[in-house]
Amino acid sequence: MISILTLRRIAGLLLPLPICISAVANTFEYNVSSRADLEWGNVLFDYYQQDYFSALIEYEYAHAIDNPLAHSKSGRLLQGGMLLSYGIPDDSHDIFQSLLNENTDTPVRNAAWYYLANLLYHKSDITKAYEALQKISGEIPKELHTEYHYLATLIKNSGEHLPGTEKILSTLPKNNPHYAYVLFNYAISQLQVGNGEDAVINLERVAGLSNSSPELANLGDRARHGLSQLALKQGNLPAAWSHLQSIRTTGLYSNRGLLTYAWTAIKLKQFNDAIAALQILNDRSIAIPEVQEAKVLLAHLYEQEGSPRKALKSNLLAIEAFDEGLAAVTEARRIIGLQDVPKEFISNFDVIVGQSDWYAIEPTVDYQKLTPFVIDLTASHAFSETLKELSDLYTIQKNLQYWDLQSTEHRLILDNASRKRLYDDQQALIAQRDKLKTALQNQKSDLKLFSLTLEEDDQEKLTALIDSIESELTQLNSRVEQLKKIKRPYQQPASYKTMVAGNHRHIKNKLKETKKYIETLEPVMRNLVNSELDRHEERMQYYLAQSRLAKARLYDTTLMTLDKARSNKAPGEEQ
Repeated sequence: MISILTLRRIAGLLLPLPICISAVANTFEYNVSSRADLEWGNVLFDYYQQDYFSALIEYEYAHAIDNPLAHSKSGRLLQGGMLLSYGIPDDSHDIFQSLLNENTDTPVRNAAWYYLANLLYHKSDITKAYEALQKISGEIPKELHTEYHYLATLIKNSGEHLPGTEKILSTLPKNNPHYAYVLFNYAISQLQVGNGEDAVINLERVAGLSNSSPELANLGDRARHGLSQLALKQGNLPAAWSHLQSIRTTGLYSNRGLLTYAWTAIKLKQFNDAIAALQILNDRSIAIPEVQEAKVLLAHLYEQEGSPRKALKSNLLAIEAFDEGLAAVTEARRIIGLQDVPKEFISNFDVIVGQSDWYAIEPTVDYQKLTPFVIDLTASHAFSETLKELSDLYTIQKNLQYWDLQSTEHRLILDNASRKRLYDDQQALIAQRDKLKTALQNQKSDLKLFSLTLEEDDQEKLTALIDSIESELTQLNSRVEQLKKIKRPYQQPASYKTMVAGNHRHIKNKLKETKKYIETLEPVMRNLVNSELDRHEERMQYYLAQSRLAKARLYDTTLMTLDKARSNKAPGEEQ
């Protein structure tokens, strides 16, 4: 299945890689030499699991107990990176700014500038992101070196960063997961400054890496499609044809590749090849924009080659498909309007993007009617950020609801604690224990005298048994002696009830606040999906009108042909 990371890397133009903060974590030694290291290990454990919520809680605890690693500049940088990854940019921004205002070591300072630039880039503030990136000078943490140059290829597209990118490419191993993306963006930067020849060379290098993994195969298809578009602009149809033939007929870019392949074949007057590509597209989901165009184009090609029956049949099938597609859009609007759809959509987002039989139990909504229309939308920065923020809010809401449910148990514990008493029967049991202790001591003395009459082996066994029992009695007596010193059971301070009640009110207030944010963001997600559905609907209505016009024209042409044939018959031939 296609992962979210693959969609965000491939489907959008020059999308950034996910924020990487491994450089900060690697600044800490793995060897445990103190209690502080053990405490800090809890933070790093959750961090490496990408469980940033738990990692941030562990960090706050470590900070509260004055763990030196948590208070260090590297520790605060790790906190800022996790806050940024968790979707709390304002707090992380404050941390990065505080580190930049201090006398910070160069590597940590450069890392803070990098994260700040990344944060600003994700907030679409390219100007300030560029300014932050310009502040980086000197040593960069080794683990951030590639990410820094990758971000630079996204932000510094005016050409001044090209020599630096070329240098990092020369030292970066080809099996590095960032290499192909840095190379691709480097080629795009070269195109933007007018260096088309070198851009073509680098795009061909990206295409050559497509056999490394399924993810890079998608990137390779995109590079080949870009090369074909460049060749078409230059009027080099044979070169464009060659690149298009190398694009897979399956995969993320297959639809776009097949459609461009068909148009190029038409320009080369290779109509049979164009029809073959369009027939492949014709069998795919009507929710795909390229399929919608292909249906109209296929019928037009049949008409142009002189096959009116095939053209009429294709138009009739296209009309039927467009009607079904418009009905599916209407159903998708109904589904996205249901109350719990955003939460369920986010919960199952990883699995519903790439496969249809994702559920283990019957789902409450039919995502198969919704998902095909939003595949392209998943590459949208605004959509993915909205999903991420909603996902975080749902997690916070779930935790708050859990603690809100615990409030009744907390009150019960406090009420029971206030009613604790040392009853008379408990004092009697303690007095009875004293009598039992005296009796057991006398029996122990008798057993020791009795053991002298036994064989030596039996004496050892009995002595070991007596010693074991005596050890247990000593522990029990110690506990009873402690209990005798207690005049009354432990009572929580009077302030506890007030404090717990205050915390419960705080939880309820935060729950209301979280619900308000969710109610604000859910319509945003629905509006984004509905906007995408609007585009599908408008496009299909346009193509539907074209197919209906073509159908009417073919019917008229057929009737005119029949009338002409009938009028040309001799009078004696009429029945």
